[in-house]
Amino acid sequence: MQKLSRFAARTFLGLALASTSLLAATWHVDGKGDDTRAGTSPATAFRTLQKAADLVAPGDTVLIGDGFYTDPVGTMQSSVLVIARSGRPDAWITWRAAPGQHPELRPSGWNGILITGSYHVLEGLTITGGNDSIYLQEAITDAKTDKPNGRFNTNGIYVNGRLMGPDTKPHHVIIRHCTVRKCGGGGLVGIQTDYFTVEDCQVYENAWFSRYGCSGITTLTNWAFDDAPGYHVVIQRNLVWNNRTLVPWEKIGKLSDGNSIIMDVTDNEEAAGATNPNADATLAAKPAPAAAPVAPPPPAKAPRPVWRGRTLIANNVSAHNGGSGIHTFRTKHVDIVHNTTYWNGETVGYAEIFANRSEDVNILNNILVPRPAGKVTTNNKNTDVRWDYNLYPVAQTVLTGPHDLVADPLFVNMAPDPTQSDLRLRPGSPALGSATPDLAPPTDATGRPRPAGALHDRGAFQH
Repeated sequence: MQKLSRFAARTFLGLALASTSLLAATWHVDGKGDDTRAGTSPATAFRTLQKAADLVAPGDTVLIGDGFYTDPVGTMQSSVLVIARSGRPDAWITWRAAPGQHPELRPSGWNGILITGSYHVLEGLTITGGNDSIYLQEAITDAKTDKPNGRFNTNGIYVNGRLMGPDTKPHHVIIRHCTVRKCGGGGLVGIQTDYFTVEDCQVYENAWFSRYGCSGITTLTNWAFDDAPGYHVVIQRNLVWNNRTLVPWEKIGKLSDGNSIIMDVTDNEEAAGATNPNADATLAAKPAPAAAPVAPPPPAKAPRPVWRGRTLIANNVSAHNGGSGIHTFRTKHVDIVHNTTYWNGETVGYAEIFANRSEDVNILNNILVPRPAGKVTTNNKNTDVRWDYNLYPVAQTVLTGPHDLVADPLFVNMAPDPTQSDLRLRPGSPALGSATPDLAPPTDATGRPRPAGALHDRGAFQH
């Protein structure tokens, strides 16, 4: 009887999964579509992405055709697409450029795509913000007002758990093969989320005009979905360049961040203290509450779960960003491996790759080429940082590993425009075959197997 029950359970599960597959719908959106249509075929495609978002169910796919997709008419404080519905672990919702198509979202308000749901995959989308139409002075003027304008603070793709309750934070979101550019705020942002993946994306010329100290790719105050082992956050094989801040961060009145990639604040400390990597600005301590408040205090916020998940930052290329190439701030459990960074810190002087007030961080097998007079790394109030097998062309004494190499990496071509660079290694490069296999991902920045032979190469490219 017990065996029969187990067989019946497996049969039921198989039928349920098959049913999910059969019931999953494919929705179509196109720049020449019409929201009054059915949306179930290319010939009956919707015009707006939001129409599809209001209909999707677990397991569905949204195929997006050529066209420009903009904010709803009549508002400048919105998002082109708000994804609030969720998939399931066995039935993710997929948003994908239709085969051979190149859809482009052009936000003018707060976000290109705002995500508060879970179990979503976004593939092959382009988000282009309005930086080209903004003057720096008008952004600086707006930053001094009490009512921020979304036009100057546009985020490309924003997974925002702040909008959700403690039991409904977004999680399990994958963003791949997307281009996010020219957004005044952050490029790709995950706040109070978990199981967040960004891979094979191009992220550039973001964060210029925001009052909030944004960056190219950011995670902030991760909210643990569970404590399962393995990587919860994965940022890999991305090309990230020319993200920088030109407007002072409103909290400190100074330029800050504009990083390529930052893992920001996974600890639970709320005390006032240094708020930026240069430790040259602090937040004032919160004033003590009045002895006899006129009104009862607001209910206490649910404490953020202790973050025990691990992060992988691997095979990325970061260049000419105003802040760091890659860094962690008040963050735990991060592996920064096999990245190539060059000429970062152009605006605020941050180092290429570093941990700051962080714990349990591995920084291995990276190639770091600082700009003239730039810094390779820094080390401020960290615990348990392993720095080794990194290659950099100028000697430094902040952190040195026994297997570090101070040498020219011998790139094929390092150009001012990263899209014109070829950061593969020339024959004779000291980075060839000299990396440790510890924590090495199975592929390189192009998907080539790592190692290709018996030995691992340093940096983002395997030969």
